[in-house]
Amino acid sequence: MLRMKAALLEGSGTPLRIVDDVFLDDPKPGEALVRITHCGLCHSDLSIIDGPMAYPMPCVLGHEAAGEIVAFGGEGGAFSVGDRVVLSMRAPCDTCFHCSNGQPVLCEETSAPPGAGEARMWRDGQPVTRGFQLAAFAEYAVVSLRGMAKIPDALPSLQASVVGCAVQTGVGTVENVAGCGEGSKACVIGLGGVGLAMIMALKAAGAAVIVGIDPVAERRERAMALGATVALASDDDQRIQTLMAMTEGRGFDAVFDNVAATPTTREGLQLTRSGGQLVLVGVTGVPQAPGFSTMDLVLRQKQVKGAFLGNCHPGRDLPRFMKNACGGELDLAALVTATVPFERINDALDMMRRGEGVRTVITF
Repeated sequence: MLRMKAALLEGSGTPLRIVDDVFLDDPKPGEALVRITHCGLCHSDLSIIDGPMAYPMPCVLGHEAAGEIVAFGGEGGAFSVGDRVVLSMRAPCDTCFHCSNGQPVLCEETSAPPGAGEARMWRDGQPVTRGFQLAAFAEYAVVSLRGMAKIPDALPSLQASVVGCAVQTGVGTVENVAGCGEGSKACVIGLGGVGLAMIMALKAAGAAVIVGIDPVAERRERAMALGATVALASDDDQRIQTLMAMTEGRGFDAVFDNVAATPTTREGLQLTRSGGQLVLVGVTGVPQAPGFSTMDLVLRQKQVKGAFLGNCHPGRDLPRFMKNACGGELDLAALVTATVPFERINDALDMMRRGEGVRTVITF
């Protein structure tokens, strides 16, 4: 058992508290102990911290991480001590019904509700919930070997860390869920880390029209630099008319909603062409009612899909994404707009609340 520092959340609406007396169990066979070096901040973390999303407390959050392997619980397989790795919150078992049917993020072994299963983290003799099964707002994490991928020598760990959530979700959703290809027309609602990763993936796929919608000017400008055809403000009163005109009045083959609140799902389906697809990606703290009529789906044969983590398999997709980053197809540096020391994690969360930047990464 290892004693370490961690950013502890003891109650909704309270700041994280950095403590040095959290204990982590030793890795078991099939697991590695990873020293965390970088961890990105995600809105899913913020939804738990600020209270809309219920979660068992106390907990340690953080799920977009990179680090270095320091020990194994048994054989390391393809990994070695000292390897730099990016982590995934959903390690597939590769044998259950969903894994065997091409849905690794729905793995029956690793998709248990938060706090369920065997406790692995402790404080004062009491269990601490490992947020998203990683708990990477800490100096160390215990990770399944099936939930890691080696970082190429040419890729800095700072950039690799965002592959664990933003890139996995954004690029994976475009490729694995929507299947957008050359000549397609797509609209991305919400241009945070996930949305900008989608913009890059759509450009790489050869999409003919790529549109971004976001309230923050800096993010719209970044989307344009990464390949968007146009980026419009969320409060632009003419945005629907403008975008429909860009698609000859038909709408988009695919609309990606990274907010997934009632107003955005309503707008998203309005922008989806007949026979097209609306892909919901955003995780809201409070369940949202769909903002559309079922008649629109039926009469126009529109599809509405949910997408979690881009339906990615860490061993299959993460190495490919990092290879594409090394080749210049994915500009991971464009997603990281700030780095903040671990001790100032609450300041970094305040930056997110203010809508500053795209991805802030905590450094250890």
